[in-house]
Amino acid sequence: MEIVVFAVAAFALLLAIAAFAAPAARASGLPLPVVVASLGLAYGVATSGFGLDVSGGALDSYDLWFLDQMALDSSSLLHVFLPPLLYEMALSVNTRRLLEDWVVVMVMAVVAVAAATAAVGLSVWGASSIGIIAALMLGAAVATTDPAAVIGTFREIGAPRRLVVLLEGESLLNDAAAIAIFSALLAAATAAAAGPLDVASDFAWGFSVGAATGLGASFAASRAFALLGRSAVAEASLTVALAYGAYLLAEQGFGASGVVAVVFAGLATGSQGFIRMGPGNWATVRAVWSQIGFWGNVLILLIAAALTPGLLLSLDARDAALVPLVYVAALAARALLLFAVLPGLAAAGLTAPLSRPRRILLLWGGVRGAVTLVLALSLTELIALGEDSARVGAIAAGYALMTLLINAPTLALVTRRLGLDALTPADLALRERIVAGSFARVRRVVANLAAERDLDPDMVASVQESLDAQAREAAAHADTEARGERIPFGERLRLGLAILSGQESRLVRRAFEEGAIGPRATLHLRLTADRLADAARIGGREGYEAAADAALTAARRRRVAAFLHRRLRWDRPLREAIELDLTALTETERLLRELDRFAETTVTPMIGGDATANLRLLLADRLADVRAALDGLEAQYPDYTAAMDRLLLARAAMRRERQQVERLHHDGVIGPELFNDLSRDLDSRDRRLGRPPRLDLALSARELVDRTPLFESLTPEQKARLARLLRPRFSTPGEVVLEEGTRGDHLFIVASGALEAQGAGRVTPLANGDFFGEIALFAPARRRRTRVVSRGYCRLLTLSRRDFQRLLDKEPEAESLIRGAAKRQFDLGFGQTRG
Repeated sequence: MEIVVFAVAAFALLLAIAAFAAPAARASGLPLPVVVASLGLAYGVATSGFGLDVSGGALDSYDLWFLDQMALDSSSLLHVFLPPLLYEMALSVNTRRLLEDWVVVMVMAVVAVAAATAAVGLSVWGASSIGIIAALMLGAAVATTDPAAVIGTFREIGAPRRLVVLLEGESLLNDAAAIAIFSALLAAATAAAAGPLDVASDFAWGFSVGAATGLGASFAASRAFALLGRSAVAEASLTVALAYGAYLLAEQGFGASGVVAVVFAGLATGSQGFIRMGPGNWATVRAVWSQIGFWGNVLILLIAAALTPGLLLSLDARDAALVPLVYVAALAARALLLFAVLPGLAAAGLTAPLSRPRRILLLWGGVRGAVTLVLALSLTELIALGEDSARVGAIAAGYALMTLLINAPTLALVTRRLGLDALTPADLALRERIVAGSFARVRRVVANLAAERDLDPDMVASVQESLDAQAREAAAHADTEARGERIPFGERLRLGLAILSGQESRLVRRAFEEGAIGPRATLHLRLTADRLADAARIGGREGYEAAADAALTAARRRRVAAFLHRRLRWDRPLREAIELDLTALTETERLLRELDRFAETTVTPMIGGDATANLRLLLADRLADVRAALDGLEAQYPDYTAAMDRLLLARAAMRRERQQVERLHHDGVIGPELFNDLSRDLDSRDRRLGRPPRLDLALSARELVDRTPLFESLTPEQKARLARLLRPRFSTPGEVVLEEGTRGDHLFIVASGALEAQGAGRVTPLANGDFFGEIALFAPARRRRTRVVSRGYCRLLTLSRRDFQRLLDKEPEAESLIRGAAKRQFDLGFGQTRG
C-alpha cells in the first residue's frame, strides 16, 4: 500500500472514530472527552503494551521511516491544533458576562496557575529525587485546565451558567500564565538567568503583547471582510487564517504568547468583529468553526491519549506513586484559592460571592486534557532536564488521565448531589407557565394551518384536544413538583424583562443582517440591549428603568466628542456621535413598537396579564422618552433628520427588492446569469446608500445670534458686532454645564435645545432664549446654589463678565437687552437659587 493511501485511510478512520464518539458519549452518559481519551488509551495500550502493528505489514521499510519522520511531535501538535481550538472556544464566550467576573477569572487564570505550580513542584521535589527545576516545570505543565475538556464537559452536564462562564475565562487565559512560567523555568534549566523578576517580566510581555497582537489582527481582519464580496465561505476562510496568523505573529514575530493572541482575536471577533461580515454570514461562520472545533478537540485528544501509555510504561513503582501526590497537591492548591482567596475578594466587594456548592463544583471541575498531555509529551523531549525529563513527562500524563477518568465522569453526579441541577419550586411553577404558553402558541398555529388548508374540522378538533390534554398533564406535573408554589409578581416581571431584552438583542441582529442599520449602530444597540438585560437580572424593574435612562443620557463617547469640538475645534467626532444617536433613536423607536406587540402576543402566556401590562407600561415610557429625544434632534437638525428618514426608507426598499430577487432565483424563475447581474446592481446601489448624509453642526456665533429670539430687535450690523463677543458652545445629553457650589464668570444663553436647573428641591426647565449663570454678571463672588444639566444636544452662547463690560461702550443697545433680561431673572430669585 502506498504511503499516501495509508495516510488518507488513517485520516478517514480518525474522522469516523470522531463521528461515532459523539453518539457513544450520549449513549453511555459520559462526557465526550472521556470517551475519546478512552479510545486513544486503548489504541496506545494495544500498540505500546502488546506491540500491535497498525500498518498491518502494508508499508515497506522506507515508508515506515518516512512516516516516522513526518510524525507530529508535541510542538507540532500545539501549533496545528491549539490555535483553532482556542479560537473556536473564544468565539462562543459572552464577553460582557466574562467582564462581570473578571476578578475571579484573573485569580483562577493567573494566581491559581502560580499556586498549583508551586504546590505540585515543591511536593514532588520533596518526595523524590527529581530536581527542583524539573519538578516546577511538571507543576507548570499540570497547572492549566484544558478548555476543550472543561468547557465541553460543563456544558454537557448542564452546569449553572455563571460557572460555565468562569471556567471559560479560566481555561482560555491560564494557558498564558502556565506557558510563561514554563518558559522561564526552561531558561533556568539551560543555565540562563531567570529570577522572579524575569518570570514576571516574561509574563507581562507575553500577555500584553499577545493581547495587542490578537486585537490588532482581529481589527485588520474585520476591515478585510468588506473586500470579500459578502461571501460566507471566504469570510470563514479568513477567520481560519486569523486564528493561525495571530498565533504565529505573536510567537514568531514578537516573542509573545500566541495563546493569548488567539484568545483575544477570538473574543474580539465574537463580540464585535462579526458585524463587518456580510448579512447573515455569521451563522455560517459559527457553523464552520463548530465543526473545526469538534474535529480539533477529538483529534488532538485522541492522538495525545494514544501516545500516553508509552510514557506510563516507563514509570517505576516509586515514580508511579508520585501521580496521586500530584493529584492531591493540585487539588489542595485549587481548594486554597476557592475557599480562602475568593471569599476574601467577595468580602472586599471586588467580586460577587460564589456559594459553597458552586465552589465545590469548580474545585472538582479542574479537568486536564489534551493540552496537558501535549505539554507532558514536550517534557520528555527536553534534553536540558536530563534523566528527569521522561519521569516528569510520564507523571504529568498520568495526572491528566486521572482527572479525565475520575473528575470528568463524575461531574454530573457531583452536580446532582450538590443540587445545582435542580429547579426550585418557583422555577418549576414558572416552567408550568412557559409550557402552558408554548401549548397555547402551538394551538394557534394548528388553528391557522387548518384555516389555510381547509382541513377536516373533526381532525383539527382531535389534534387540539390532544394538545389540551398534554398541556393539562404538564401543568399538573409541574404543579405537583412545585408543591403549590406561586411565582411572585416581581419574579414574573423580572423574567419578562429578561425575555424582552433578549428579543431586543435578536431584533437588532436581524436589522443588521437585513441591512437596515450599519455596524456602528448595531454595536451601540446591542450594547444597550445587553446592559438592559444585565440591569433587569440584577435590579428588576428599577434596574431596567435606570439602564434605559442611562442609554439616553451622557456617555463617555459624547463627552470626549464635545471636548474635542470645544477645545480643538474638531467637529467630526461630534458629528458622528449625533449621527449615531439619531440612527439609534430611530431604530429604537421601531424596536420598541415591535417589542410591545411581542409582549402582548408571546410573553403574556408565560408571565401573566398583570406582569405583561407592567412591561408594556415600561415600554411605553421608554418610547415616550425616545420620541422626546428624537423630537429635540429633529427640531435642531430638520434637514438632516429628513435626509435620514429618506435613507432608512430607501434601505427598507432595497431589502425588500433583494429578498424578492433571491426568492425568484430560489424558485427557478430567473437563471444564474440574470441573478448575478441583478445582484451586482443591488450591491452597487447598496454601496451608495451605505453612508449616512453628513451633518452640518452650524455652530457659528452669528448664526446662533440670528436664531435667538432675544436679539430679534437688533440690526444686522449690531448682531454681527455682538457675535464677535459671544462664544458658541455645544453641550451633550447629561452634561453638567454649571456645577453647584462654584463661582462663574460667564452668562449662558440658550440658542437651541433643552436644559434644566436643579436645586432647592425643584427643577426649572430652560429652553430657547433662556439665560442662566447671570449671577456672574451681578454677584460674581457668590457661589451657585444650583446645577444646570443638558437634557439633549444644545447650542449655547456664552458671554464673559469682561466682554459684558465691553458691551457698555461698543453696543449699548445689546448690552441693555442682556442686562434687562438677566436682571429680571435675578430679581425674581432665579439668580440667587438657580444662577
